[in-house]
Amino acid sequence: MNSLAVYQDKFAPSGFQIFERAIAEARRRNQNYVSLGHLIIALDAEDGGSFRNHLKKLRALHHLENELLPFDKGIEKIMEWSPKYEGEGVRIGPETKKFLRRAIKIARANQRERIEAADLLSAFLQMAPLPYVRPDQNAHV
Repeated sequence: MNSLAVYQDKFAPSGFQIFERAIAEARRRNQNYVSLGHLIIALDAEDGGSFRNHLKKLRALHHLENELLPFDKGIEKIMEWSPKYEGEGVRIGPETKKFLRRAIKIARANQRERIEAADLLSAFLQMAPLPYVRPDQNAHV
């Protein structure tokens, strides 16, 4: 992906800010491949703490409080498995594309044409199983 313009049209400003942060995180890690982990890191950085609050509630709902792995350690474990792209530009992974399609469906269900930050958070909360709740599980987007 050499230009963000293709994706920019799909996002409202709040959603695009998270998407840009996810790309920056992929580049910072020299991965150049945007995975769900990069989006989760971006969501966590952007939303002022509600993401971790939702995550805590989700873990409690699934009776996983005793298995709590601090978010930072859990996400780093997940990011170890994130693919790298050595070519030019940044790639958007297929699981990330599926995730973004889910987010646009959520936006449209709420009479919006573009993805907002809240749609990304909602899409994450609908994922099952919950790899960010229990890092030993795989995501099915």
